[in-house]
Amino acid sequence: MPDDALGHGTTDLPGQPASQSGIVADEVFKADFRWVRRGVQTLIHTLSTQGILPGDLGTVEIVVAEVLNNIVEHAYPEGAPGEIRVIVRRRSSSLMVEIRDRGRPMPKGRAPLGNHPMVEFNPNDAMPEGGYGWFLIRELVRDLVYDRKEDENILFFRVALGKPTPT
Repeated sequence: MPDDALGHGTTDLPGQPASQSGIVADEVFKADFRWVRRGVQTLIHTLSTQGILPGDLGTVEIVVAEVLNNIVEHAYPEGAPGEIRVIVRRRSSSLMVEIRDRGRPMPKGRAPLGNHPMVEFNPNDAMPEGGYGWFLIRELVRDLVYDRKEDENILFFRVALGKPTPT
């Protein structure tokens, strides 16, 4: 992986302990849909106090909520106990997001590619379930990296900053 894939010259790499460098948010909460909702709200509030633009906050909210809901649904199925940690670091033109959990690993040891909903959609059929969230995540972030170290899932991605607010 190039040096700048996770922030130019940074040492914050998958599988390495989170450094304190540039951390603007560090939240830990139960792997439960109610706690995910609260965790996302808390994260967005925290980031809003850091001067992050509303359009960028919206992107972070969509992506983080989708990732966390996937963790609750797939990594901790049927209400299995667990925690999720979300760490956000600010770089000059992006936010580096790190999400950790100790649930089941991702299938085939990698983050899904996701399916474009319009490729598979037939207007005469009900909208099928599956893969659209990962398509959306991959469209909205850069430098997405998934790793499994020992019994921990680690997902890194970058959200570019400076998007104008939609009018």
